[in-house]
Amino acid sequence: MLKRKLIRKISVGLLASAALFSFIIPTQGANAQEVKTNHFRGPIFCPPPFKPWPKPQPPQKPQPDYPQPDNPTQKPVLEAKTINSNKEWSTSDIEITYKPNTFVGSSYVEFHFPYRFHASTRDTLNGKTLDYTQILNDGQTVRVPVYALSSSEFKLVMVRKTLPNAGTHRITAELQQNGKNINHAETTLEIVPR
Repeated sequence: MLKRKLIRKISVGLLASAALFSFIIPTQGANAQEVKTNHFRGPIFCPPPFKPWPKPQPPQKPQPDYPQPDNPTQKPVLEAKTINSNKEWSTSDIEITYKPNTFVGSSYVEFHFPYRFHASTRDTLNGKTLDYTQILNDGQTVRVPVYALSSSEFKLVMVRKTLPNAGTHRITAELQQNGKNINHAETTLEIVPR
């Protein structure tokens, strides 16, 4: 009786194994690479619709905080022009006019020039020649003290400068009061090729 039960269990196990292997091992007429199925193979799990993640934005360069006048029509104005020529490597005077359009009080006016623009003691601000202590950063910054009774327009004339290579060059000006830069203005100077 024990032998019969053992033989029955072994035969059931062999039949189950044969059935399992018949699915795995390809037959003579079908190659495993050539098996074609015509039934639908849809996804087993369909996730619910979702909102895509927002695209990462490139980091923004922080802009300095330059306080401006309350009246938008009274924004500071900066103009720059060449007097004799605007061709590269030629010699010309450069006239830069800054109007802060606000009460200047006791402060400094600062002009910042791009590379290859250099102020010197021959240059003038409102008709007065610059002192060597007012010229900073190898001539790329001019910083002059101004007072409540001084002009509301600052005209800097750079005398007989050799103009740099052709292109657009940015010039800035601002007032500096109590360590803060206010009434910031920018302009560009166009230099053309020869």
